[in-house]
Amino acid sequence: MLDAVDRALVEYLQAQRNALIGLCQRLLQTPSVNGVHDEAAIATVIRDAAAALGLHTQMSALNPRRPNVIVSTAPEGETGLLLVGHTDTVPAGDESAWTYPPFSGTLADGRIYGRGAVDTKGGMAAALWALAALKAVPGALAAGRAQFIGVPDEETGATGTLGILHLQAEGLLNGRGAIYTYSGRTIYIGHRGLIRYRITCQGEATHTGGDEWQAGTRGANAVTAMAVLLLRLEAQSFPYSTHAYFDVYRTLITPGTVISGGVSVNIVPDSCEALVDVRTTPEMDLAQVEPAVQAHLDAVSAERRGIRFRLERINHLPAALSPADAPIFAALREVTAALTGVTPSLAVAGPANEGYLLVAAGIPTVCGFGPLGDHFHSVNEYVEADSLVEAAALYALTARRL
Repeated sequence: MLDAVDRALVEYLQAQRNALIGLCQRLLQTPSVNGVHDEAAIATVIRDAAAALGLHTQMSALNPRRPNVIVSTAPEGETGLLLVGHTDTVPAGDESAWTYPPFSGTLADGRIYGRGAVDTKGGMAAALWALAALKAVPGALAAGRAQFIGVPDEETGATGTLGILHLQAEGLLNGRGAIYTYSGRTIYIGHRGLIRYRITCQGEATHTGGDEWQAGTRGANAVTAMAVLLLRLEAQSFPYSTHAYFDVYRTLITPGTVISGGVSVNIVPDSCEALVDVRTTPEMDLAQVEPAVQAHLDAVSAERRGIRFRLERINHLPAALSPADAPIFAALREVTAALTGVTPSLAVAGPANEGYLLVAAGIPTVCGFGPLGDHFHSVNEYVEADSLVEAAALYALTARRL
């Protein structure tokens, strides 16, 4: 049931629909592609927009060009709801393939198009307006405060070094519960883990027309050896998880997501490199997966003369799960059912994100919930304009209950 203050929050946000859309467009019109732009410009846009809404703002940075932006309904007090978004995006890819330019923030047919629309600029716009509503409506927060943090450098592997871990070290990370402002309406109370490897293969170069190559006395093809290895890794099967909420998933190896090797059409390739992505469940983390991967490297090396492999781990984050009875999940289910008529289910996400860092910090976390849209990491990424208002309302109502 929604009380009078809840209804006032919803009505306030409905009245601000155009302003909320405008903020989302400004964020999309500020490119923040990881590896191309730093996040200082987008963080400044967020800070200035929040200040114009009467919210308290703060910047904190390990790298001054890649700051965190912190927005609060009040400068002090216990934080109930912590809203989280990342300010960087993936590249736009082939811009000519987009119906509208990827950094235009074009509004068409009820959708706002642009890189980052659902990952996570639309959610960040909704979060800022949720805080504005909480501050503007009398009695919305009986005590404490709600906060938003926009963190940099998520898209390179969600390590949190410049973002969440820095804020935690500075004493700037707290909350009774958190929502990462990705798109979607399933309440993700955790996510699978992630391991990424770089595998290099060293062989022996020789002339493809040489007698020694035909006789098999010289040369070792690093590319075909890598192909054999990647196919074996692809065939590696792990059982489905037995952990609650993870039982729809199994640990999965996806080999050769990026691959390169060889130098000339007439030279037996003496080197090859491939990247491997592994998604893990709680019972199959690093201690179980890495020996299995290494065993395949050892087996192919033993079978093929002159071949040597090297395994380099480039990223690892564990599977994460918050306590299912944490108050934030009940609050978000309640307000979503009341506002939309649909009671969302609890689940864990297949993709990993920075939720594990928040869970490790003792903050029960919804690892993705926000405005609706589609085409994550693809062309024509968009967010539905009306869902921005609804997401902002859901955030504000959840904040009241925390």
